Amino acid sequence: MSEEREAAPQFILLKKIKKIKNMFLKSKINSQLAIIILIVLTAGAVFLIRDSYNSANQEIDLLNQDQVIISAQLIRDAAKESVLYRINEGNGKIISSFLGISQNSNVFSILEVLSKKEGFKIETKEYKDMGVLVESIDGIKNGTDNKYWQYWVNGELPMVAADKQGVKGGDEVEWKFEITNF
Repeated sequence: MSEEREAAPQFILLKKIKKIKNMFLKSKINSQLAIIILIVLTAGAVFLIRDSYNSANQEIDLLNQDQVIISAQLIRDAAKESVLYRINEGNGKIISSFLGISQNSNVFSILEVLSKKEGFKIETKEYKDMGVLVESIDGIKNGTDNKYWQYWVNGELPMVAADKQGVKGGDEVEWKFEITNF
């Protein structure tokens, strides 16, 4: 009987150790299962976020392409209703701008608009029968270094005063300060 009493506490102790061991194994299994579930959930979240990110990027790319196409069309439409105007002062300084036009626009009226926009002065002399002669642009006067102001429309030198030369959408007007052949 004393052996049974001694065996009983050992048996109880072994039983308790087995129980603790089983709990530890279960908790270890539960921990491993929790880690696996956490990894699966994280991977799923990463996949969903990446998929949403890719979809958003694709939409942004499409919007940017549409915007570029629209912008190019706006530029073409604006060019049809405006004039590219350049003033080449002959010293490396070039003033360039797209300017809107109206039905009555001419080379001189557009020059006046540009002078107000860019903040430079124009000096002119009006000849009753011939029209307006531009004598100075941005402080640079005709005759300086034997150079004079001349204008071209679409690469051609017109033979009329600037206020007599009409312009239409898409034209390119350029004033140059250079030595003339006249």
